Amino acid sequence: MLTIHMTIKNALTKYSKLLKENNTPSPNLDAEVILFYVLKKPKEYLYTYPEKNLTTKQLNDLTTLIKRRTKGEPVAYLTNHKEFFGLDFYVDERVLIPRPETEELVEEVIKVVSNKGSVISNQSLTICDIGTGSGCIAIALAKNLPNIKLIATDISKDALTVAKKNARQLKVYDRIKFLHGNLLEPIKNMKLDIIVANLPYLTKQEALKHEPNLALVASNKGLSLYNELFHQIKKYKFPNAVVIIEFAPHQRIGLSKYIKRLYPQGEINIKKDLAKRYRILKITL
Repeated sequence: MLTIHMTIKNALTKYSKLLKENNTPSPNLDAEVILFYVLKKPKEYLYTYPEKNLTTKQLNDLTTLIKRRTKGEPVAYLTNHKEFFGLDFYVDERVLIPRPETEELVEEVIKVVSNKGSVISNQSLTICDIGTGSGCIAIALAKNLPNIKLIATDISKDALTVAKKNARQLKVYDRIKFLHGNLLEPIKNMKLDIIVANLPYLTKQEALKHEPNLALVASNKGLSLYNELFHQIKKYKFPNAVVIIEFAPHQRIGLSKYIKRLYPQGEINIKKDLAKRYRILKITL
């Protein structure tokens, strides 16, 4: 039986080239990430021991994952890992992969809580993360705001399973109450101070092939779930609450008009992300 030997250096060269030939956006980086995942070593190991041979199993695993990547499967799903807000999250096909721009949503919530001039008191503060998915928002808040109470809801039981797994791994499970249900329905009788949401806001045409549609797609030009959320907020009544959401830049006018009709006295602030695109909406009810 012929044994194939391949060094780390040769593997990086070969598979970076293969990914590039298949029009992968970041072939060199993807090859690195997949390889150090397979080796279960830090990235530096690849360049410290470039002549080290891969075992047969490592080579087989690497070949399989690279093949999946050439078909467009996200690296985060291949490695079951995504960093968000400096934390290591487990992700798989049951949840949306956390995005860098969503970190700005977390930062805005922290800013509201920390703002001394805010009408919200930091004591006995309750924050609800609607459509928690992987749990990245709620968990990042739990890590950075030790005194607040946190609730996280999702309509997907599979997503809640992943969120709970992350909360356990990151040692904040006892800080977050996870509830199954549609948007605010599981908490309609509770007092909330801040409602934070990164709900699906893409159309079917904009949806990504490998991520769950339930976590990405909404009807009515991507606005149906946010319209429903604000309708629920009006129905269940959360006086003086602050609502902070992430949306697609082109939805700014339509979303603002809808919210203004529901809350004509509400104070709406819209902020741009680091790419200078409208991304975060905050309203004090």
